[in-house]
Amino acid sequence: MLALAACAPSTSPTSTALPTWERKSAPAVILGRYVNREPGDKDKIPGFWGNHESLKGDGRPEVSTDSVAGTFAITWDICYPLKHDFQGWSVMLFPGDTVRVDFNKKAFDEYQAYNRETPRDSITTPKLRELWKKAIHIEGASFELPLPIHMKGIELGVTRDYSIAHAHDTFDEWREVCWNEFQEVVGQLDTLDLGAKEKAYHRMLIEQDYLAKLRNFIFVKKSWGIITDKDSLVMYEKQFTFKDPHAPELTYYRDITGFYACLNNMFDEGREYIQANELEDSPLGRWFKELDEAKAVMAQAKANQPIAESELDALSPEFQVQIREVQALFKQEAASNEGVRRTLPEGAPREWLPKIVAEHKGHIVFVDFWATWCGPCRTGMKAMETVKEELTAKGVDFIYITDTSSSSDEWLNDVAQHAGDHYIVPKEKMQEMQIPDYENAIPHYLIYDREGKLAKTIVGWSGVEKMMQEFSKLK
Repeated sequence: MLALAACAPSTSPTSTALPTWERKSAPAVILGRYVNREPGDKDKIPGFWGNHESLKGDGRPEVSTDSVAGTFAITWDICYPLKHDFQGWSVMLFPGDTVRVDFNKKAFDEYQAYNRETPRDSITTPKLRELWKKAIHIEGASFELPLPIHMKGIELGVTRDYSIAHAHDTFDEWREVCWNEFQEVVGQLDTLDLGAKEKAYHRMLIEQDYLAKLRNFIFVKKSWGIITDKDSLVMYEKQFTFKDPHAPELTYYRDITGFYACLNNMFDEGREYIQANELEDSPLGRWFKELDEAKAVMAQAKANQPIAESELDALSPEFQVQIREVQALFKQEAASNEGVRRTLPEGAPREWLPKIVAEHKGHIVFVDFWATWCGPCRTGMKAMETVKEELTAKGVDFIYITDTSSSSDEWLNDVAQHAGDHYIVPKEKMQEMQIPDYENAIPHYLIYDREGKLAKTIVGWSGVEKMMQEFSKLK
């Protein structure tokens, strides 16, 4: 079954008949409420996830909820479309949108039960649509109904028979299997009585499924343990490529509205397919290039590095808005003088950490690698505040290092609350820093002695007591 999505177009349709968006930076808001509630019900916001490729923030929206009233509000600060996924349904957001959602929890439970219990060949009956309409009402949006389309192959999970049937396919053979299934499903779509925009949108989803299936070439062979020989798997892995003779027949890259096809697990597939088939000069290929350029400049802004005005002016206006907002945050006075915002030392990334530690020779140095979105990191920071005064009196200096995946405004708030030196590093430079024992997981702690030698590495938060034991070993 195709993903359930709601789409509220911001401007007139393009030549692809897909909804397009006004290119701007603006909040998008979901206003939700639970309906048909009984006295005493206390509803929490439905579980959700969204865009972790957010240009400005750390991939999280602002959320408010009233469990007694049964209402919630979710605000995303975005500069391009975002597919906001709830548990079992989705809403497409555009910059500046306000979407209102009425959610009937009991009806949705009934819908999900029918979804689970009905055989796949009959799941997309009118009853499914009827249950869906009772469960969720999205004001001013479309594409919210499931389609009577039967997807095949790995979209529904890999059965043993399916793995056996395709375990020894070459990649060329596998691609033809995927392509034939793609054409069959597109044929089903063409028979449906849908509006042009809705049909074009679902075409994007089907193309997404095709590219995802290409990616799963090796996954199918490994499933159920059909092929375990490593040499054979390596041979098949070498065959994989997104270079595709069918590329001219796909549509998603022909307009930037094809970005919709990259919102649900196809962000990497869509871009890699464009590169492999030399489609960088397509409308969507050029837009991705613009986005990459903006991300590079945003990384500088979030690391509080200087940016030439000419470099900013070269970007599309919606990206400029968000970058200038981040720059403005760093120009504001800190709420208190507890922590100190520090700029990174000069030199290569591998030199940053040694230079930072060297500034504190004669002191014990505690380095905390963390992020604003990391719960265990925040737990550790808060807990260490209870012993910070004691440790500082013994000559312990606190260093906090995060990367640009952190929210800039949240980072600045945390600087104000935690005494010590605070650094923010471009995300792509973290590995280049050659952090001892770092395996791309946080929180990660380093303790240096008074001579600047590494005394202890601690991976993950394990409590104040363990930390104090390590400090007690140092004079």
